[in-house]
Amino acid sequence: MMALDKAIWQDALAQYRAWNEAEFEERVRNAGKKSPAEKWREYRSMFALARRLKPELSPGGQAQAAQEWEFYYEQLQRFEARRQARG
Repeated sequence: MMALDKAIWQDALAQYRAWNEAEFEERVRNAGKKSPAEKWREYRSMFALARRLKPELSPGGQAQAAQEWEFYYEQLQRFEARRQARG
């Protein structure tokens, strides 16, 4: 690696660390100050971002995911039936 590239990389890394520390300090300072509605909005925006970044499943992957959800739902129904039977 050239000396200039190394210096640029070290500078970028130092800036990233400083930003990361500042971000952490802000989270600590603001802990408990957000309302549940604000937290919910942030969660929804993070979830929307994750869904946009998620790759699409192939048809085989979609079929497998559907089977997994069906199995999960059947297990939930069995659990609920046992729970109600036992009172």
